[in-house]
Amino acid sequence: MDRRDFIKKAGVSAMAMAIGSNLQYVSAAETPEENKNTANNNNKTEMKHKCKITVLKRECYKDLQEQYLADPKSGPCPYFHEGQEIMVDSDNFFHMLDGKFCSEAWDCISRYVYSALQGGSIMRGWTNDEKMMITCCNDGTRPVIFKLERIDENGE
Repeated sequence: MDRRDFIKKAGVSAMAMAIGSNLQYVSAAETPEENKNTANNNNKTEMKHKCKITVLKRECYKDLQEQYLADPKSGPCPYFHEGQEIMVDSDNFFHMLDGKFCSEAWDCISRYVYSALQGGSIMRGWTNDEKMMITCCNDGTRPVIFKLERIDENGE
């Protein structure tokens, strides 16, 4: 196993442990030739996944802001608005912090978005649809409530 394969396997295992899900790493074929043969023998269409993030609510606890914040009139989160939708795929997942998403909110939800992009269950047994979850950022005085949805598409 070369260094890249080791890092991929270690990264996927670490992410699965961090997510706390039942994801298991299925090792890829060891050589490019085995990969090619497997692809040719498998006539199934590869499934692609995206994750749609919808802003459901922006809460604001003015009493807490007045009591604890340096700017007691901060108000609700200025970064998001209700109804806003953000589509994430494997191409832009690692670029969400390039001005596309609040870093604190991304820190809270990125593990679930990653799970969805890998085709995993986001909240099996917790929500009425394992491809969807309701979550929020960790701003205690003005949290933003998000809905995450795994979108499955047939590959080309």
